[in-house]
Amino acid sequence: MNAAAFMAGIAISVLVIPSLTRHLRAGQVIVAGLAGAAVMLVGFAIFDNLAIWFLLRFALGFCVNAIYVFGEAWLNAASADAVRGRVAGIYSAGMTLGFVIGPLAIPLFGTEDGLAFAACAILISMAAFGLAIMARRAKVEPDKLVLSDLPRFIRAAPLLVLLVIVFGFVDATVLSLAPVHMTSGGASAAAAATFIAVMHIGMIVTQPLLGVLLDRMDRWRVASACLAITGVVFGALTFLPVTGTLIWPLGAFGGAAFIGIYTSALAILGQEYRGAMLVVGASVFSMGYGAGGMFGPALTGILVDILPGSTFALITVLGLGSALTLIRRR
Repeated sequence: MNAAAFMAGIAISVLVIPSLTRHLRAGQVIVAGLAGAAVMLVGFAIFDNLAIWFLLRFALGFCVNAIYVFGEAWLNAASADAVRGRVAGIYSAGMTLGFVIGPLAIPLFGTEDGLAFAACAILISMAAFGLAIMARRAKVEPDKLVLSDLPRFIRAAPLLVLLVIVFGFVDATVLSLAPVHMTSGGASAAAAATFIAVMHIGMIVTQPLLGVLLDRMDRWRVASACLAITGVVFGALTFLPVTGTLIWPLGAFGGAAFIGIYTSALAILGQEYRGAMLVVGASVFSMGYGAGGMFGPALTGILVDILPGSTFALITVLGLGSALTLIRRR
């Protein structure tokens, strides 16, 4: 529920961000989001009260979404279509690298006295300062966000929205339930943590290469392939023994495939939309990711209680079903 508060902050922020864009440029909105995130992290370091953490987690989602929406819209607005896939691949690899580096604050600084949160707050503040300086030299500026365009984009691009919802579903489900699946099958806690790390390594290494494919092939075909591979890999992981050696290459391959869904969606967004619709699309992406992230672990957890051992069954159905849907679109 506390994690869901973060997703709720992401969703609600989409209703407020348009008012910010009437007075601030994209770079200023991102800097404000970074500064707000740093303040929330300081709050985590100071307070231990769970009720306050719900508010802080909600506010953190609000601030982070300002970074996502305008960062991704800016990325697409500034990219030529010939290299858009490679830019999206490098972006996804960098985002994943951040997900890997962030938790290292705990073994480095420990969990006492909130020092890990404070260290992350300092790092984010430095990023905000650097971005504030660089944003002044930006030659490209994404358009303003108009709230009334959100339903228009959803009606115009339902399959693109589906890609992001599936990505959010898989991402949240794997990160929350894969360790449970591993340990309940007889693996150690260290092995479960290593499995998550291996998946992230697969994501980081492969996304720039996937970006090359996105620039040389039909991007919808690449997205369909990522969905199909995600379904097949996690279907196989459901039945393989977690103490076997085959789970490690499959984990890396599965991680590469499911984040490839988002990389493909980002490249397709820039390919098919321009101007204000880029910002609207990035906003809808964050809402879709939040929706998938809220429902994924909950639905999968219920299924696992009913059918033990079926941790990745819904991922398999979603991945293969979505791939077939996109293939039929051709």
